[in-house]
Amino acid sequence: MPTIRSTSALVAITSIAVLALTACAAPQTVEPSETPTADASPSPTPTAVPMVYEQPTDCEQLLPQSRRDSFTAEHLVLLGGPGGKFGNDYLADETPEEQAGGLTCIWGDNASNNSAFTVSAAPLTAENRSPIIDTLIAQGLNAGTAGNTNTFGEQGDTTEAPAILNVLRSDSWISVISTKGGLAKSEECQAIADDVAKAVYRAA
Repeated sequence: MPTIRSTSALVAITSIAVLALTACAAPQTVEPSETPTADASPSPTPTAVPMVYEQPTDCEQLLPQSRRDSFTAEHLVLLGGPGGKFGNDYLADETPEEQAGGLTCIWGDNASNNSAFTVSAAPLTAENRSPIIDTLIAQGLNAGTAGNTNTFGEQGDTTEAPAILNVLRSDSWISVISTKGGLAKSEECQAIADDVAKAVYRAA
């Protein structure tokens, strides 16, 4: 199982125009600015709220209810993972995310038992983050950055290659695999990964 975009002339003309208008205009009276009182204090500067990763222990914690409802609307059921139709027996072996102490949940077709989306989340440490990145690079996935995250993935296609997305923060590894690839599915993988992040991070 795979684990897992010339202003200088204008300034000069504008400056000449401003000077011409200033020369023609009547002298302006400048009112003295208000002197701040000694006890005035500056407005507090908003600070970013630190977020803490919490490892989910079941598939309900992995995704918000809205995303799980979306899967249900697409007639997808939970096949693998805690609470799934086959539990942890859907796959013969642990996923790399599970081996890293994480969780993998698989949604797919209830009749055929074929997977549609495989969603995982695992904790990262200073010790295991670099080896995981090395593994993802070795798989030939496209590397990128988005904010404070590193991404590794591929768009895939609608015939054979799946859409894959791995999102690595300093303390977490979120991965989403769509069995069917292509641009639309690749974008859906990103949306699902964003949903996972909303579910597994809380304000410190």
